[in-house]
Amino acid sequence: MARVDKKGILHGPVDNILYREYRGMQIAQIKPGKVKQSIASKEASLEFGLAASTAANIRALFIPGYKANDGGMANRLTALTLKCIKTASHKRRGERDIHDGDPDTFSGFQFNKNSLLEDCLRIKPQLTSTEEGKVIVQVPAFTSKDLRAPAADHYIIRFLAISFNFKTSMASYLSSKEIKINIGANFEGAEIEIIELLPPGRLVLLGMFIHAYKYDHYDGYTRINNKTWSPGAIIGGWQAPPQEELKATDLREAEKAIVGDVEIHKMPYSGLEILKKFQDLWVRQDKAIQSKVKEKPPIPDIGEELPKGDFRMKK
Repeated sequence: MARVDKKGILHGPVDNILYREYRGMQIAQIKPGKVKQSIASKEASLEFGLAASTAANIRALFIPGYKANDGGMANRLTALTLKCIKTASHKRRGERDIHDGDPDTFSGFQFNKNSLLEDCLRIKPQLTSTEEGKVIVQVPAFTSKDLRAPAADHYIIRFLAISFNFKTSMASYLSSKEIKINIGANFEGAEIEIIELLPPGRLVLLGMFIHAYKYDHYDGYTRINNKTWSPGAIIGGWQAPPQEELKATDLREAEKAIVGDVEIHKMPYSGLEILKKFQDLWVRQDKAIQSKVKEKPPIPDIGEELPKGDFRMKK
């Protein structure tokens, strides 16, 4: 309900017009009407929410690796996750999730665009995955000149492999391997086995990060990564084919039976609820369509026979 102030200026709604004051002047605006969304736009909105929830959990699990990120990282990862889901074009929205997409979509994603991984360490590790499900990283040799980093006592190159099971909202730290580089030292190269066996039915992402450490007399070695310098990227992604699993009431124990005795986390993933909303949307849509369908009147039977014989048109 609108009201008039001491200056005689109207504030509030009157019918579909909203009155307010701006620098002592009376302003009148037409209130925006409700926008009726189509089914397609509602589905697109739900799938975006699915991607956002998925990306949020991926970010949270990789925090031990990237330490600090640029301001736009969250939005970039959400957009990339949505792109990955959409690669499953053989399925309609609401029937697909991240497990149906192409995991290689994530390869090359940078957690901090202020310090790109390839700019800070001028080498390119080679990934190999065997038919048995083993993942190996070949790290080429490099000198101290190839490492562009702030002054520190030593550096750690960390490979972090994480398994995601969004069907049950469980995630696991499969592997964490490190290479220590002392200040001014060179690296001769190495072949590192990251994963012995890719767990079936899980999305596995491998991140590579560089951490710098300085020694303090009181605090010991402290990681000095910040928003300006904290290189890290996803360098590989895999989705092993699912296999039949035993049903269990304890999801953590069920996950442990697949991934082994590793650190397991329950994810605050809302994607399962979002997928249920698709079903509710389709049910309402079907009911709306059925209510609009009217039965056509039956075609009456013609009891009388048509006249027999020839007939002519008058000229």
